[in-house]
Amino acid sequence: MSNPPAGQEAVFVDSQSGVATTVDAIGQTAVVGFDTEFVGDATYEPRLCLLQAAVEDRIFLIDPMSGLDLREFWLALTAPGREIVAFAARQELLFCLREAGRLPEAVFDPQIAAGLVGFGYPLSHTNFVRRVFDLRLAGSEAYTDWARRPLAAQQLKYAADDVRHLLASRRALLERAEGMGRLGWLRSEFEALAERVGAVDQEERWWKTPGVSRMDGRVLAVVRELWRWRDKRARTADLPPRRVLGDDLMVEVARRSPRNVGNLFALRGMDRPALRNAGQEIVAAVQAGLDAPAKELPALVALVRHDDPPQVVLLGQLLAILANSLAAEHQVAGSMLATAAELQEFVRSRLGLSDRESPLTAGWRGEILGQPLVELLEGKRFVHVVDASSPNPLRIGRFEGE
Repeated sequence: MSNPPAGQEAVFVDSQSGVATTVDAIGQTAVVGFDTEFVGDATYEPRLCLLQAAVEDRIFLIDPMSGLDLREFWLALTAPGREIVAFAARQELLFCLREAGRLPEAVFDPQIAAGLVGFGYPLSHTNFVRRVFDLRLAGSEAYTDWARRPLAAQQLKYAADDVRHLLASRRALLERAEGMGRLGWLRSEFEALAERVGAVDQEERWWKTPGVSRMDGRVLAVVRELWRWRDKRARTADLPPRRVLGDDLMVEVARRSPRNVGNLFALRGMDRPALRNAGQEIVAAVQAGLDAPAKELPALVALVRHDDPPQVVLLGQLLAILANSLAAEHQVAGSMLATAAELQEFVRSRLGLSDRESPLTAGWRGEILGQPLVELLEGKRFVHVVDASSPNPLRIGRFEGE
């Protein structure tokens, strides 16, 4: 397995000439380590406070709060032919979309890769470095105010350490994945990550509001309109949406669907100054949901509560035992191989209670799970204990004659 770098020079960048140097260094390499520090509890979108980019011999710590023009940096980072290595990369990819208007052509996420080659998932960055390189990093800066200036030397060291081992970790994990015949698994998961990030950037996420799973289509239409109103107002005011109107209160307004301002502000929690001047807008959003044509009412298949027969739950639990055993046998993180919800959906589809295609029969998951899951439900296989003292005490047997 590859060794981590002995030491990369860390350069703090707070000038336009420093940005130009960074862009030039990125332009000379096909693979760049990337991380960000940000604060997101007081604004509509997370506020970037520090950018970390690693090439083989240097680490650039770029201060986006110094009034720098970073357009060329983002374009270089996401240029065709370039791959970024980012740990738990979702937010970094979202920043690329926001700032460059595009995703990198390729991404390598060591956290995901670790789960596919036997290191576990999800590992923290500190635990990842310890497990892969047997190195111990300094303590976390989880409570650091990254927006405060000047940044302390300890903060800068922590930020540099976040990217210091990324390029070496990519080499190490690729080497291990190749030895296990899993390079295709990694590629498929990275591509799926990029697809999810791209979809999130485009979708309205009102349907993820807690408490909407038991609502009918008409009330869901009201939730949708209230969510759109809240999102627009939050964006304009540069506030987190929950600061405009909390999820629980938004759901309650949808349930009650008040037709006038008087009834709206009779709801507990609504009569406060921040909402007083928005009463007519909120009522209008409610009315828009109530007036939505029947053909435009939401249909949330994924959120419908399943009134499953008891065998679905029982068989889902049995398949979970099988999946966990197979995950241990194949050195794959169980949480990446199959979730409880996916296993129950697989049972529904096999029993003819659902026509949704299961992800557990395709790609690398299908290689591990597909045939065993089907044959267990068909009674052709069984699970038995072979060594109760073993970390993986179960084995999957096949009935004679099958």
